[in-house]
Amino acid sequence: MKISNSTRTSIFTVLLVTVVTLGIGSYSAFHTRSAELSEVNASLDFVAQEAIDNPEQSIGAALFAIEQLTLNATLTLLTEEGQETVVRESSLSYLGAPAKDLIEKATAGPVSIKSGDPYQLRAVRLDDEDFLLIARSTNAIDEHFEVNLRALGVVTFFVDLIAGVLLFFFFRRANRRDEYASLARMQEFLGDASHELRTPLTVVKGYVEMLSKKQLVTAEDQDRAFTRVGTEINRMENLIQDLLLLAELGESGSRDIEKMDVSELLSAHGTDFTTLNPGRKVALKIENDLAVVASRDYLSRFIQNAFTNIMRHTSADAAVTITCSKSGKNVLIMIEDAGQGLPEGAYAENIRSLNRFDKSRSRENGGSGLGMSIMSAVIEKLNGTFSLRKSALGGLAVVVSLPLAKD
Repeated sequence: MKISNSTRTSIFTVLLVTVVTLGIGSYSAFHTRSAELSEVNASLDFVAQEAIDNPEQSIGAALFAIEQLTLNATLTLLTEEGQETVVRESSLSYLGAPAKDLIEKATAGPVSIKSGDPYQLRAVRLDDEDFLLIARSTNAIDEHFEVNLRALGVVTFFVDLIAGVLLFFFFRRANRRDEYASLARMQEFLGDASHELRTPLTVVKGYVEMLSKKQLVTAEDQDRAFTRVGTEINRMENLIQDLLLLAELGESGSRDIEKMDVSELLSAHGTDFTTLNPGRKVALKIENDLAVVASRDYLSRFIQNAFTNIMRHTSADAAVTITCSKSGKNVLIMIEDAGQGLPEGAYAENIRSLNRFDKSRSRENGGSGLGMSIMSAVIEKLNGTFSLRKSALGGLAVVVSLPLAKD
């Protein structure tokens, strides 16, 4: 199943919002927990230091420090024989001294003890291998941490929900705007196409009526009528073929896409053009071995249209330059002629369906008026860019940029 661009963008945006929200929220939650643990550890170190600084009255100094800081702390005396006496109780559900290795470790700094009621432990070594144990519960800290994580989950859910709703309305509005624009383009396209078809149909209908009513009696008039009918039928056939190609280019599907040597393709077409136009001075400036990922049929149609436009709209001796070169990560194709070019304002116009820069020349020369539209659609289909410029030869330059194929 193919996922639309708007769906991919929505998924990516929601994921990005989720990652950012969870990242900031998690950092805040862990930072808060770390700060609370640091505060507990600092108070335990203070009590331990008071006991160490007063070796003759270690228990009294520790009790005084606890009272001074109004700590909710448990204070016990652990003898060398393993007997433990609770000197001061707290809200901590103290189940007795932990293992000896943890106590030894607690003499250097606070140690986290995991139990039904987790706590931080600090130990002070007294004479004769006795220990003074100071413990503070961290249950409230863990509860705060869990509450913060749950709140983070709720906030993330609502942020994602809001982002999803905003994206939904944004893309719905964008889609409606695109639909209106597409409908307007289609109406314009159908209007132009019907106008283009109406002209040859009128001619054909007129001559057929005249022939059917035997109004053209001489052989010369009849031959001229049949010639005109044949010409207009060919014109309609070309127009319909061009319309079908434009419709195909507008669909999501595409012809076979492959890695191909655009230098070889352009050289072959350029050589053919030179052979068929002996009166022209044709210069081929084509770098070798430039590869793109494209449809050979589409790219050939583009080149053929460009050459057909030159033959239709320039004199038989107008010079032509065909260039193909590497430009950064792209292949730059330029087809220039020494014809009359386009009207001054035409270079800034958008190339759209049946766009004529000279209102008479396409019909006079048998064109459908879709040449430039097809060329633009082909290059757009191949993820390239297409533009019209003034040629250094004085006429028109058709410029195309296509991404180079990756090795």
